[in-house]
Amino acid sequence: MSVRAIARALVPAAVVFLAVGCLLSFTYFHDNKYAAPPPYGDDGSIALSDDDVARPVPLVDGWLVSVDGSAPIETFIGQYSNFSYLPNGTSAFGSATYRLDVRYEGSRAERALVILLPEVFTDYTLYANGISVASDKMGPEAALIVGEHTELVLEVRNQSHYYSGLVYPPLIGSAQAIAQVELANSLLSGVLVLLPLVSALFAFAVYGRRGEDPVVRDFGLLCLALSVAGWRGIAWRLGLGDPWVYALEDAAWTAVFVCAASVAMRSTGVLDRSRARAARWIMLVFPLVTLVWVAAVIPLWPATIEAYGVYQTLLRLGCWVMLTACAAIGLGSRSPEARYILCACAALGASLGANLLDDNAYEPLYGLWQQEYAALAMVAVFACMLVVRVRRMSAAQEQVRELSVQVRAAKDSLLHMRRAEEATRMARHDLRHHVEALRGLLEEGAFDRCRSYLDELACGHDATAPVRYSGNLVVNAALTGYLAPAQERGVEVRCDVRVPEELPLRDTELAVLLSNMLSNASEACDRARLAGHRRPYVDFAMRVEGDRLVARCENVMPADASFDATSKSDGGDHGWGLPAMRQIVEAHDGALVIDSGEDAIVVRLVLKLGNGAAARS
Repeated sequence: MSVRAIARALVPAAVVFLAVGCLLSFTYFHDNKYAAPPPYGDDGSIALSDDDVARPVPLVDGWLVSVDGSAPIETFIGQYSNFSYLPNGTSAFGSATYRLDVRYEGSRAERALVILLPEVFTDYTLYANGISVASDKMGPEAALIVGEHTELVLEVRNQSHYYSGLVYPPLIGSAQAIAQVELANSLLSGVLVLLPLVSALFAFAVYGRRGEDPVVRDFGLLCLALSVAGWRGIAWRLGLGDPWVYALEDAAWTAVFVCAASVAMRSTGVLDRSRARAARWIMLVFPLVTLVWVAAVIPLWPATIEAYGVYQTLLRLGCWVMLTACAAIGLGSRSPEARYILCACAALGASLGANLLDDNAYEPLYGLWQQEYAALAMVAVFACMLVVRVRRMSAAQEQVRELSVQVRAAKDSLLHMRRAEEATRMARHDLRHHVEALRGLLEEGAFDRCRSYLDELACGHDATAPVRYSGNLVVNAALTGYLAPAQERGVEVRCDVRVPEELPLRDTELAVLLSNMLSNASEACDRARLAGHRRPYVDFAMRVEGDRLVARCENVMPADASFDATSKSDGGDHGWGLPAMRQIVEAHDGALVIDSGEDAIVVRLVLKLGNGAAARS
């Protein structure tokens, strides 16, 4: 692969990496609870003024924690406030009490505030001055009356999850300030759930209709998994804090990474049909392992928590390595999807780098987690890739259909020519007998009988269909397919076709137009003939005028003519001819007109061609 081609692939990936990196950097400094301005807690207390409570205040510092009845120690709230990370902590299982004295130092004696609890992964109860104000399954908010001395006590009990205690900082502030946080969190959680869900439904609809591209299916599974993974924030606000919710979230994130790797491998050809069965098992096994590990193994065997953390890290790194390898292989094989895979790799790499650099010192205040931003970016990149891929495959399928129409037209024309050749051979064989018969009549002086004999031969010649109607393969095939059999059944056929061998019109569109016009005309003549019409006819003309294709088909009007029904025995498969013709004609800035009288039906159409049509005619 040339250096220029590699550069064309690397530039979009670099742009995506910088864009996602800038977004994550912005959120780290401007939407991070750990980067919020003071006040800060200290030695088990925090003081709040009127200006402080006008915004949400993260309660990060100053908490006193006692694990399993041990002496209280001061800690900050974060992932390292997990029981197992505290001094002398060896296990995430157990119980703990977190205490913080909140003092209001403002213009009033007391102030009504709201505390917003982030996810607490196990059973908990929150007390304010000894009164229970919140517990698990009650939702994240609790109202408080804060004065000179309001003691917050959070009791946490954990026997099931790898996160224990108060892992994420709560927020406190006025009702309006907390409502703004809740609104932003709810809106972005809705986006995180609904956007991938809509994309998944659309992908499944496309796959169900086409069914030949497993990349579309895997992309749908990726979007569905991301939608399920994003449900955690909404579930918490609904009071669903059961351990199975978080186990399902972890399993969904595992499915996101596995499906992303599958999309990359399939789209670049790394995962061929021989490996597809194994890939389906892997896509199922990894999320299932995660679900069982979180929901069953960790509660029964707490010592596996550290191993589970290593497993999750390796899973994410493995996905990134797989994307990188697929992009490299795709670039080497000149796969058009390789640059998109490289962009997805850049988005995921920016997230992994951010998680490594922030050292667990990030939790969003209003927005999403870094991993969620990167997953949305990765879905957007894959969606763009699939749009281009589906268009390319549709164009290829259209070319295949065009070729199939041409092959079918060639077969029909060849069959008609063979029949005409056989008829010519028979006529040449009979010619000697006709000559002898005419010579005998002339020798006898039976001029009237000779004249009648010649008229009969002329009528037989007129009833014979021509060998070739047009030099255009598709047009000739349609005419020989409908007009020649009709003429053999006794229908009078008049045909005047003047079109070039090549038309700037898709063969499939041309075949649809002519097939519907001629089949309807042939059917009408058959019905008229069965009704006793002495001489049904079809008069067809087609020509190119400037940049327009003009066609006219006139045929006898049968007694039971109707434009709303068809006389075909398989009527459920018919009746769509005129709408299909109108759609094609309108797509080419044309018109379709149908006139009917007492004795005839006339169908006229005109549509615009390319600029070179007139020159070729």
